[in-house]
Parts: sequence; C-alpha cells; structure tokens
Amino acid sequence: MNGIKELCCLLMVVVVSSAPTNVDMKDEVLSVCQGKPAELFFLLDSSSSIWSVDFRKQIRFVSDMVDNFEVGPNKTRIGVASFSYHYRENIELDTYDDANSVKKAIDVIPQYFGGTYTFDALDGVRTRGLRGEVVRPGVVKIVIVLTDGQSYNEEKTKAAAMKLKEEAIVFAIGIGSKTDRDELVAIATEPTDKHVFEVGNYGLLDTIKERLAITACEAEMNDFAAALTKPPCGATNMADVMFLMEPAELGTANTVKITEFVSGLTEDFNMADGNVRIGLQTSHCGKGNIELGEYTESSELTKAMTNSRVSNLGHMIKQLRTYSYKEENGGRDRARHMAVVFVDDALFDPKEVLDEARRTKHHDVELFVVAIGDSVVDSELEALCSAPADRHILRVKSYDELKLSKPEFLHKFCTGL
Repeated sequence: MNGIKELCCLLMVVVVSSAPTNVDMKDEVLSVCQGKPAELFFLLDSSSSIWSVDFRKQIRFVSDMVDNFEVGPNKTRIGVASFSYHYRENIELDTYDDANSVKKAIDVIPQYFGGTYTFDALDGVRTRGLRGEVVRPGVVKIVIVLTDGQSYNEEKTKAAAMKLKEEAIVFAIGIGSKTDRDELVAIATEPTDKHVFEVGNYGLLDTIKERLAITACEAEMNDFAAALTKPPCGATNMADVMFLMEPAELGTANTVKITEFVSGLTEDFNMADGNVRIGLQTSHCGKGNIELGEYTESSELTKAMTNSRVSNLGHMIKQLRTYSYKEENGGRDRARHMAVVFVDDALFDPKEVLDEARRTKHHDVELFVVAIGDSVVDSELEALCSAPADRHILRVKSYDELKLSKPEFLHKFCTGL
C-alpha cells in the first residue's frame, strides 16, 4: 500500500495561501514524491460553453500543477489533450523531458470550440494518449478530466470511462453549475468521493488543490493496489480455455494480430501452476489443434498457433463440444469450460453455427465472442455467446484495436476465476 500511496501522491499540489503553508506543502510533496515515476494525463474541456477567459484559467491551472511534479523521462511524464467534437492530443507523454518545456507547450494550447464529446476524449486518451508503445510498463497511469458541462452522450461516456478505469486512475473535476454529478461519478475511479471534485467556476480551481493533495496522500489506496497488483486470471479457480478461429477466412495478417492478442492474454493467465489450460480449435479433424495443457508458455503457444489448420465455424464448435474438453485431450471435469470465438463478418451458415452453439452451451461450455469490425450481426452474436451477452461479447472496431482491448476483455473474461 505504501508504494501505491507514494505514487498517487504525484497528484499533490501546493495551496497558494500564506507563504509558510505553501513552503511546507511543497517540501512534503518533494520529500514523498521525489523520483516516483508516473504517466500523468490531463483532459481539458475545449467546448463552446467555455468563455475564452475561463479556458485560459483552465490552462493556467494545469500549468501551475506541473510545477509540483518532478518531470523527466524516468520520473513523471505529462501529457495533455483537449476535447470538444473531437479528441485532440496537444502534448504526448514522451514529447518533453522537463517541466519548463511542458509548461510552455501548455500555455499555447488553443481553444477549439464545439460540443462536449467526453466519450471521444476518454476513448482517445486510452487508445492514443496511453497507448502501449508510449507508456512505460509497470508505471502508474493517472488521468485528470476537467469539464464544465454534460457530455453529448451519457451512455457512451460511461462505457468509455469504464474501459479507461481498467487501465488508469481517473479523477473528474466538474466546473460550474451545468455539470452532471452522476456523470462525474461514472467517469472517476472509486471511491468517487475522493476522486470527484466540483467547483463553482473556473476562478475557484485553485481552491481544490489542497484537498486534492490531502486525498491523494491520505486516502486508503486498497482499490488501486488491487487493480495494479491483481492476481493472474485463474489464480483461485481452474479453467480449460479454448480459442476458436479460422485463419483461412481471416487472412494471414489478421490471424497474426489475433495470435498476438491471445499471446498477450496468456501473460495474465495462471498457466504455470496448471490452473488455466489453453487450447486452440481450428481443424475439423482434430489434427493440428492445440490440446488443453499442451503448452504452459506463451511463446510456445504462439508458435503452435501459426501452424494450425482450418474448418468452418459450425464444425469447429461441434468439435469443441465433442472433442476438446475430453480428459484424454487435456480436459478436466472440475474445471470451468470456456471458449473464445473470433468473428469479423456475418455468419456464413447461421442456423448450423447457432444450433451447434446452443448444444455446446447446453453442455456447460461458456462461450465468449470477440467481434471485429462493422460487418458482424448483433443478433447472431447474442445468440452465439453465453448469457448475459454484454459480459460475453467484446466489440472492437478493427484488428488493430485488438491489443488495446485486452483490459476490457480480461475484465469480462476473468470474473470469478
């Protein structure tokens, strides 16, 4: 807990009141937080509802906060993006190595005007601002969202916030009387009473600095510690997990991306202890498939997946039910039987596929579906997967977004494991 507490103290700021208080707080920040790495990202509301003078106050608030961090390539890195109709990245995490350069870049951020598309901003910071090739492995990620109004689409905003909170600690700052308290709560990390801040106007932003510092330093961080040091998927229960895909129909490039996605997932599975066994289903005759427990290392599994044979989806699901979970093929009666199906188009023979899926689910196999692209049919996906559908379907826009969806998939898949 102490490590997490120290990292989150990176959010501490100095209250500008009397000189002694300011100095004391500054000294405390430096003594506790000096040298602690973090990826800190600010999301600024740039919509038309904000007067230009108030937008500059928002800019000054963020610039002032930078003074309290030890900015450097191996310390705190700061990113800034603004949003209205679209997400616009103004400063990437790896652009500047010192606080002065960051502050100069913040000071010239323009106001873009437009609607309050908060959901687009939350998705943008997750998939672009905090993308895997930019963030440092194992470094805490913190996002501070500032807004003065309700988002254009509350449901989309809540969904985007849920995904972001799987990867980062999120603070929500509501400014003025037009914000929606419920929406701020949905955006922020729990406990929300410590991560939601509200002020009456932009001139009062400075008044929340001390409270932000206190809550960042003194709040119990058990939820954060659990999120950042969570046990591997399958730490407490056994699971036999099969992945189903058709390389011939998906194509070589897309098959490679699925293979990379699955390999990334296995890093979070408790394979080494034998609790989770992983297999692959592609062949209609059983040969060329990967049986449960055949591999315990992600690298070995990846190599084997590239040499798999193919079959149609309906027959694959039938083989899953009649072959894959048998004891002689590595299956275990006491394990939870789970399968993940990848689809990127309407089902070729929906009646056959859905009939086989129904029979397979009747045999206590839990079916998950990863739907890629816009050509999939929602009604087919819902009939294909286990219930409830919202916990058993992962939708991604493209194959390139597969790797980015790993946290969301693990959240759905690892429940109860």
